[in-house]
Amino acid sequence: MEIKKQKIIFFSLIVNVLIISGLELGAGQLLQNKTIYAIPGLMEDKHPFMEFDKDLGYRIRKKAFSRSTDFFPITTPTGQLISTKLAFTEQEGIIRNEHGDILINDLGFRGPFFQKQRDQDTFRIVALGGSTTAGMYENELTYPRILERMLNRSSTGKRKIEVINAGVWGYTSCQVAKRYKKEIIDLKSDLILLMSGWNDINKLRASNIKRKSQYCMGHHPRLVQSNIFRFLRLKIKENFNKSSAELGNRVLHKNIKFYMENLREIIEGAKINKTDVVLVSLPGLYEGGHMDNFSGYAQFNGLSSREINYRQKVLILINSLKRKLAEDYKHVFYVDNGLSPLTAGKSKFFADTVHPTGAGNRVLAFQLFKYLNERYKFGETFNENYREESWSRNKLELEYLKSIFASNRIEDLSFSGCLALHEGICTNMSTSEKFYSVRKYLHVTGTVEFVLGSMLQYPFAINNSNIWKFLEGLMKKSIEVNSDFSLSHWVFGTLYSIVGENDLASKYLDRAYEMNPLLKGFSFKKNADEFNKIFKKNPFLFDYIKFVDVIKQQHKPGQWFEKFHFQMQDKALNIKSQEEAVGRHIEFYYTAPLLAQSIFSRTLLYLKNKQKPRLAKKINKHMQQLALLYPFKFIFPFETSLKSE
Repeated sequence: MEIKKQKIIFFSLIVNVLIISGLELGAGQLLQNKTIYAIPGLMEDKHPFMEFDKDLGYRIRKKAFSRSTDFFPITTPTGQLISTKLAFTEQEGIIRNEHGDILINDLGFRGPFFQKQRDQDTFRIVALGGSTTAGMYENELTYPRILERMLNRSSTGKRKIEVINAGVWGYTSCQVAKRYKKEIIDLKSDLILLMSGWNDINKLRASNIKRKSQYCMGHHPRLVQSNIFRFLRLKIKENFNKSSAELGNRVLHKNIKFYMENLREIIEGAKINKTDVVLVSLPGLYEGGHMDNFSGYAQFNGLSSREINYRQKVLILINSLKRKLAEDYKHVFYVDNGLSPLTAGKSKFFADTVHPTGAGNRVLAFQLFKYLNERYKFGETFNENYREESWSRNKLELEYLKSIFASNRIEDLSFSGCLALHEGICTNMSTSEKFYSVRKYLHVTGTVEFVLGSMLQYPFAINNSNIWKFLEGLMKKSIEVNSDFSLSHWVFGTLYSIVGENDLASKYLDRAYEMNPLLKGFSFKKNADEFNKIFKKNPFLFDYIKFVDVIKQQHKPGQWFEKFHFQMQDKALNIKSQEEAVGRHIEFYYTAPLLAQSIFSRTLLYLKNKQKPRLAKKINKHMQQLALLYPFKFIFPFETSLKSE
């Protein structure tokens, strides 16, 4: 009898284990692509881009290029699968993942590699927040990257301003506050830019929260590893979200205090560390006034009127509380980013209801640039002051135009050129269905930025009839795609004016002024002259036509990875002359300019191994010139040997 009981117990255990295992596998399949925790490989430490963190829930992976993980494969025309990690060194690189083709460094931050120990001649700024800070798929056009270029626009090389992107997709104010204490304090920054709030949207309408510990309830390090637990939590959350908009309006003012406590926690920590804090208004496609003024934008498709109304209230309340919070501390300041409800007509500057495109990030960065430049006296050459005010669509487009002049380099030309030449499709993220309705805006603003940037950086090249006709073709296509953007007509008229086509210039400029009378007071010549006074030419971008040809070749997402794997490996380079091999490195720099440090350190290593000291010295000289354009110092382990040869 006892033996029979033991068999029954053993059999029951086996059955239960099989059932639970089956449920785990089934839940894992249902979870895929639902939430960050559902990403295959995250909990098993195999995801190439994210890793689990017991305090934060998840984070950008540290040392991603020196660890063996899974990858999002690309199939080449020959059927070969290649890894989607693109790196020349283990310090920085691009990883393809569900967020797009994202550039990260080995410290676990978005953006190029930087030294954790801050140099004395560097003013360090850290941007904290969620996805609006981390940015979409445009590596060169996130707001921290654009702001960094603007702040270093008149740098002499003696003082650098460094802007570190510490944003992480999906982070609530709770995770931002935890990360500040866990990692950001050690960076010893001079200034914190804090733009967090959108990911608190569901916490703010939860009816059962009575204390901050509930508001910031973490993810149990053991339970969260269960697919069943994560699936059940997801379904409960989805059902709650469907019916909670009306509830949110009732509990919003009760829960907002917990959000504010997280902000105060960061502010108090910054005070102890003698760090200033700028509270940045949340961006949003929502506008002030009745939602009939903006709910017709394509980005609002799928949202109920109740949900739109709730989110508009959250946005306005958070921004107003941030403004009041700044008044309580001497080291805290508030800046409206130009994309808040104070601004109308923003549809061309948002990928969805809350995330700015690269064009939107320019506007956002420009407002911060004006404020920081005025407060900290970074550059005496820029005289326009920051002012918080309500903007019309016309004022927004004028500010966007000014932001393009504020700083324009290869990073701006590279990605905007891709948008212009390939109709808004540059990475795997930009091919997704969710971007279909706004792809025309990516194309139109990208064309404006690329053509105007070309006129600013290569004014003599525009006199070449082939070049200006090429730019003319881009502008014609852009206006066909969307004819109601005043800046398309302004840039087109300016291009015709430069090449002496005065009748056509008048036609398009008059149309621009009719659409936006504010453009009459903006002089291209005056602003181009100011731009050229401080513009430093890129030592590697010596042939505009060659640069355009390279950008044209990136005809489909994944081309960068194929080029890396099949043309940049040493075995492929060894069959070429050294000059041609160096040319391949430079071409790749054109498509991924933020990887300058690792690309050209690899170039020097290649030339050292090939015993080509003269060519290596030439590249090294160019790199030192390039270093003047960047806030980081180029660090090359072979530099000493180059100087001695």
